Amino acid sequence: MFMNYGPNVRRAVTLALLVGLAACDGDSTSPNDPGPAPDLPPLTSMSGDFSIFGTPDPLAEGLAPKSSSSSLNFTNAAVRVLAAQVVTVVGLAVPVATFAAAANSTPTFEDDNRWHWRFTAVQGGHTYTAHLSGAVQGSTVAWDMRITSPTHAPPLDEFVWYEGQGQRDRTSGTWTFYDPATPAAGTAVLRIVWTHTSPTDHGWEATALAGAASGDVFTASVDGDDRMITYSDTSEQAFMEIYWNAANGSGYLIAPNYNGGVKACWDAGQQDVACS
Repeated sequence: MFMNYGPNVRRAVTLALLVGLAACDGDSTSPNDPGPAPDLPPLTSMSGDFSIFGTPDPLAEGLAPKSSSSSLNFTNAAVRVLAAQVVTVVGLAVPVATFAAAANSTPTFEDDNRWHWRFTAVQGGHTYTAHLSGAVQGSTVAWDMRITSPTHAPPLDEFVWYEGQGQRDRTSGTWTFYDPATPAAGTAVLRIVWTHTSPTDHGWEATALAGAASGDVFTASVDGDDRMITYSDTSEQAFMEIYWNAANGSGYLIAPNYNGGVKACWDAGQQDVACS
């Protein structure tokens, strides 16, 4: 209540209060302002490029190793890369397709304090309605992807196909994938730990969590032109290593039941050569 002041003073005080309130309302640092949406993790966090072997990435429809009858070392490596994908990451076709499509969607910040990307993606003749959400938690983001598809076998309704956590600067994180064959069970089937220092320095380690391949570990890394794949088969207690140079196509294979476990090399034309 104003007391002992003239009308001009009262009007001046009232105007000052109104201006102050307006300034507060326009303050961009308000705790209700979520700031910019987090950047999505890189696609390389769940997808590798093995195209040199003729084995497509998970976005492709089929899998077939490149035929090269005169290049035994290279052909053997191609078959092994295919086998490693089949028992671990080949089931990621829909997760990779939906995650790739999220980049073309504009997110919204909603009342649950999470960012939401809603869109559709087509893979394998089926349309998937995708709902990706991310919750910023300091320097990290918690992600989950819910998929709906009436034509999928079995039908999916807001099925959490994968979830994970990553650094907000996109340098590292994890993904956990669940079995779409039994959506109500919530069975975790694969876990990926990924790093992405730069577009030319990144990789991931995928561990099978269920089924006959449970415990098997498949890794893929990129370091400039150097590419490396390793596969650890727990049931066979076997370890495989494959390297190639992305610039010229040369490489090698080390496998316990091939070439006596000794390094087997190929040149830029994928022809067998002696290892240096």
